[in-house]
Amino acid sequence: MKEIELHIQLPFSYWLDRDPESGIALQKPDERSVADYLMSLAKEMGSMKTDYQDCQVTRIRFMGGYLSLLDAEDLERLLILIHRSFSVCENCPVNGVFFPGQADMEMISCYRNHNVSPFLFEVPSLSYNECKAMGYPMAMQALDKTVYLLQNYSESEWGLRLPIGMAGRSKSSWEYLLGQIYHYSPKYLQFFRLSTDTQEDLGFAQICSDLESHGYCRIAENLYATEEVSPAFVIPEPDTEYVGIGLGARSRIDGFLVANTADPALYKSRCVSYRKLIATVQEIQFVETERN
Repeated sequence: MKEIELHIQLPFSYWLDRDPESGIALQKPDERSVADYLMSLAKEMGSMKTDYQDCQVTRIRFMGGYLSLLDAEDLERLLILIHRSFSVCENCPVNGVFFPGQADMEMISCYRNHNVSPFLFEVPSLSYNECKAMGYPMAMQALDKTVYLLQNYSESEWGLRLPIGMAGRSKSSWEYLLGQIYHYSPKYLQFFRLSTDTQEDLGFAQICSDLESHGYCRIAENLYATEEVSPAFVIPEPDTEYVGIGLGARSRIDGFLVANTADPALYKSRCVSYRKLIATVQEIQFVETERN
């Protein structure tokens, strides 16, 4: 069977207006909109069942928004739908980004039972003053609470996903951030740009050098991990084929890059047939990557 990944797009966020990687608009979550979107995902997956019956899913990645927007019951139902629509390998890992303070013991226990690893927590900053300016003054306390829960569960496969290119960030605030990173000792560190137009913050290059001197190794662009960690948990291999599901989701399959519509109303009305969702198609050429 052909091996593929599933990339499921979540168009919701607690503080970002757009997904920094795809540029897709993100919305503030509410219970009704999340429930409606999960229903649309279910319809889209059902329409793909026949075309992908000869493929096996080796990894499930939640893209765009936060996996912590789904409670334990939401995740349970969604994974059941995935297993009904696709052939999924045994103990298939699930990757996603969480927001600190939104995970409780029930959620963490459920996610562990469904092989969700690693926990990547995305915070606007660990500096209290910066968080206050951004309207999220409790970020440090929320992260403290979340790390405490992870320690109680002996969960070590987690990391921080932090923005670069933040207006007003100084070299001294990066130094403060670095101290917090060493305090929490996450296994993963992933930096991302808030906008493709922004420049890297002052002191960021020095931060990267400091991380490498303290046991972190660069495993991809702006992605660091402790040496014993496999990068496959965080990033797809260069030649991985994946099927995107959801609003604005992208697929890389059979030599083509395919993107769903990013129009919410259009997505909702056409989710019963994934072929009607395709907005752009681009032919690509797979390049065999030399492996170490």
